[in-house]
Amino acid sequence: MSVLWLALALLVLILFLLYNFSTTMNYYMRISFFYATIFAHGMECTVTLFPSWLKQGGADLVFHKFYYWCFWTGVHVEVRDQSLMDKVQGPAVVIANHQSAIDVIVMSSVWPHRGVVMMKKALMYVPFFNIASYWANTIFIDRFNRERAMHSVDYCVEQLKISGFKLWVFPEGTRNRDGGMIPFKKGAFNIAVRAQIPIIPIVISDYRPFYSKNGKYFRTDGEVIAQVLPPIDTTGLSLDDVADLIEKTRSKMLAVYDVISPEVKHLIESKRKDKSE
Repeated sequence: MSVLWLALALLVLILFLLYNFSTTMNYYMRISFFYATIFAHGMECTVTLFPSWLKQGGADLVFHKFYYWCFWTGVHVEVRDQSLMDKVQGPAVVIANHQSAIDVIVMSSVWPHRGVVMMKKALMYVPFFNIASYWANTIFIDRFNRERAMHSVDYCVEQLKISGFKLWVFPEGTRNRDGGMIPFKKGAFNIAVRAQIPIIPIVISDYRPFYSKNGKYFRTDGEVIAQVLPPIDTTGLSLDDVADLIEKTRSKMLAVYDVISPEVKHLIESKRKDKSE
C-alpha cells in the first residue's frame, strides 16, 4: 500500500511540474479539463434543465449556470452595450464570430434572454449532451444535406415566430483560429429575412493573447471584450437582399473587431507587466 501511495505522490508531483513548467502540457491539461467541465455540465443539465424546458426558457439556464462552472479558467469577459440586445422584444437572430470552444465561456456572459442555439446534427448522438440540448430547445441541422438544411431553415422561421426565441448562430460556420472573420454563410441571414426579425451582431475580441490551439497555450489571465452592436432591421428585405446584408454586417463587425482586439491585447500585456514587477 505504501508503494501505491508513493507512486501516486510521484505522479501528482510530475503533473504539477508539467503543468507549471511546460506550456504545451499546461495547454493539454487545461483544455482537457475544460472539455470535461462541459461534459459534466451537460450531465447535470439532463436533470436540472427539465423545469426550464416546461416553461420554454430556451438555453438560458444552461449558460447562466456555465458562467460559474468555467470560473476556474480565469477568463474574464467584459460585455459592452448589453442593453442593445435586452431592448429587443420577441424573436431575433443573434450572430457572433466563432473562434474556439472558449466561445462557450463568452456566451455564458452575454447570453440573450430566451436564447436557443443551432447545432450540427451529429451532436445529437453525444450522450447526455443530446438530452440537455433537447431540454434547451436546440435546433439541429444537417449541414451536409441541402434539402434537410432548407427544411431546417423553414422550421427555424416557424419556431422563432411561434416561440419568440432568440437564435444564436455563428455565421462563419466553422471555427476561425487565425484572427479576423472568414466569409459568412447565408443561413442566419436567410432565417432573419424570411422571418422579418432583427439581427443582433456580437463581436468577440481575439483570444490569441491568452489562448491558441495552434500555439498550444491556454493562460489563466484571459481577457475578452464582447461588444453588442445595434440591431439590424430586416423588415421589408427579401432573399435578394441577403448578399448585400451579409457584406455590410460583416464589415461593421470587422471594424469593431479591429478596435477591441488590440485593446484586449494591451490590457493583458499590462497585467503581465505589472505582475512581473
